[in-house]
Amino acid sequence: MKIRVVALCCAVALLAAACGSRLSEDELAAGGGTGSAASASSGSAGTGTGSGDGAATGSDANQIGTLDIPCGKGEAPPAEPTTAQEGVTADTIKIAVISDKAGQVKVPTASIEESMQAYVDWCNGFGGINGRKLELKKIDSKLFSHLEATKEACNAGVLAIVGSGSVTDNQGAQQMVDCGLVEVPAYTATAAKGLSDNVVAPLPNPSNFYPIGGALWVKQQHPKAAKKAAILASSIETATVQADRIKLAYEAQGYDFIYDKTTGVIQESYATEASEMKAKGVEWVTMVSATSETAKLLRDMKTQGFEPEVVDLGQQYYDPDLLAEPGSEGAIVQLNTVPFEEVDDSPALKAYMEAYDALGSKVEPTSLGVQAFSAGLLFSTAAKALGDDLTREKLLAQLKTIHEWDGGGLHFMADPGANASSNCFMYMEVKDQKFERLWPEKPTTFDCDDSYRFDLEDDFGGGATLKSS
Repeated sequence: MKIRVVALCCAVALLAAACGSRLSEDELAAGGGTGSAASASSGSAGTGTGSGDGAATGSDANQIGTLDIPCGKGEAPPAEPTTAQEGVTADTIKIAVISDKAGQVKVPTASIEESMQAYVDWCNGFGGINGRKLELKKIDSKLFSHLEATKEACNAGVLAIVGSGSVTDNQGAQQMVDCGLVEVPAYTATAAKGLSDNVVAPLPNPSNFYPIGGALWVKQQHPKAAKKAAILASSIETATVQADRIKLAYEAQGYDFIYDKTTGVIQESYATEASEMKAKGVEWVTMVSATSETAKLLRDMKTQGFEPEVVDLGQQYYDPDLLAEPGSEGAIVQLNTVPFEEVDDSPALKAYMEAYDALGSKVEPTSLGVQAFSAGLLFSTAAKALGDDLTREKLLAQLKTIHEWDGGGLHFMADPGANASSNCFMYMEVKDQKFERLWPEKPTTFDCDDSYRFDLEDDFGGGATLKSS
């Protein structure tokens, strides 16, 4: 049986929109992005290295995984800030989260808002940050209303935007800078946001670099398949730009794309695309779209007996909806975060799950939700260090001094302060309608190397950096 592989576009959650009513709370509750929260499967130690290795040690009442908890009452009762700053009082720190909570289709970003509320409740349970309780303003960017959402945040009297994630985050990127806000997002989707001077992310995604570790590993495992590659993307800018980045980065590693197709945002069938790829002899396939659309493609491929050696998808496909599609059997999905299947091996992930469960939300936790929780920790770590002198300017400067960050073991090690692209990857495989770790084999680890960071030479970032005037 041929092995089919789902490799990464290690960056954004790319979604589709369609005409029709918005999702109800119950429909959102089925939101994707989770694997079963079972204990990790056993496996021999792999050669992969990275954050999370040994995370089961060093976790106590003062730590979340390997990270000192940044929340608490502080050494002295909080006082009035030494410098007047919007969003900060003697008792509170007000922050906002912007996310695509509700849209015309199910979104894998659904748990970002919930994860931030879980974080705020968790942090306040320790006493807040230096004794100041966090207050959270929740704003829905509704897929295509990011500018309006950002304006709302600008007028909400908040110190910063924390744990955010929106598909069209370029819309409000300049507005956020112009009104002086600082942002610590769960993820960024576009060049304008990812290269913004006021953004510090726990897992940076600068558009002018691309992580190629997965591409190199797949090519090593399937060298012939890499010479017969296909890429499909939905016809929205975020998806097509991401597809262009993948193609440029992968071609530089020796991939040959013999099929390149922009599809409809939502299609009833992908039979034509499946037939065309089969006729061309394609052996490696990736698609940048919503999980629901890729599931249709896999279904049509299976119906037509088209079985490429490699199917290559991104982080958003770590989703039960992918497991429900029989055509996904044998696929793997690359992740940034420790998978939920390994919660028993990761004290930090267990702390996240306990905080999320305490929220009582109907929305299932997601990998991007884990990144939002990490963003909360990153923000709090910087804010704690500033004590009573908490301003946006000093917060941004403090955030940029943090160059090693894994959220205590929630994800691979990253460099937020330098906004450096990832040099780590890992794969999960779909087996019998479950996600199982494929590479590296040891639970909670990632395969990391500086050579996995590919420079796109500003093709996707020139002039995009936003600075305050």
